[in-house]
Amino acid sequence: MNKKTLGFQLTTTLATLALVASPAFAATTTTASLTTRQNRGDTAITARITSLTDLDTRIQSLVHVSATEKSTLDASLQSQISAMNTLEAKINSDTDKTTLKADVKSITQNYRIFMVVEPQARITAAADRALDISDSFTTLAGKLQIKITAASAAGDNVTAINASLTDMNAKVAAATTQANAAVSLVANLAPDNGNATVAASNKTAITNARADLKTVNADLKAARADATSIVKALKGFSVSTSN
Repeated sequence: MNKKTLGFQLTTTLATLALVASPAFAATTTTASLTTRQNRGDTAITARITSLTDLDTRIQSLVHVSATEKSTLDASLQSQISAMNTLEAKINSDTDKTTLKADVKSITQNYRIFMVVEPQARITAAADRALDISDSFTTLAGKLQIKITAASAAGDNVTAINASLTDMNAKVAAATTQANAAVSLVANLAPDNGNATVAASNKTAITNARADLKTVNADLKAARADATSIVKALKGFSVSTSN
């Protein structure tokens, strides 16, 4: 390498070092870093607001959950949406890296939307759907009872299908009880805001509510099997099963 080339490279290196060390370069780098983190925060918040809004719309359509429970859940969802909008505005106005980092971190650590608020709403909606299905089974049970009574009057042996109907009604009643229990477990949950005790309590409530819904699904599946067996048996009798 000749002296001229070496001198050029040295000059270029020194110029680069001077640029990196300059206040203007540092300011540009800091701004870029802030913008990247702000964009990340905006994306996370937008996802949560969209999810909360969709859930709130779904909650408003529930028919079996009490008006008080719906109102409480709606207030919780709206409160979180408002909090997210406020936090987003703060994040986008943050000029200090440490403050911005803490604000972005709070999206997941303080508000617990995906860990508490969403599960709370989804469990309530799932329970409402289960209660709707339970009502349908109750209506069906009444119709089946009429057919069974008619078959018995006609001389058919209805011992087995009476037992199936009794089991079906028991399963529907159990599903209704468990669905309501799931709603009650999550009705008053609130984000823990970093409180470990509240976080543990929320986790337990959500876990138990999900277990209740699992039991509900199993009971309704069993009730459906009972109904199917009853209808199949009635088809072999002298009564009509078309109504």
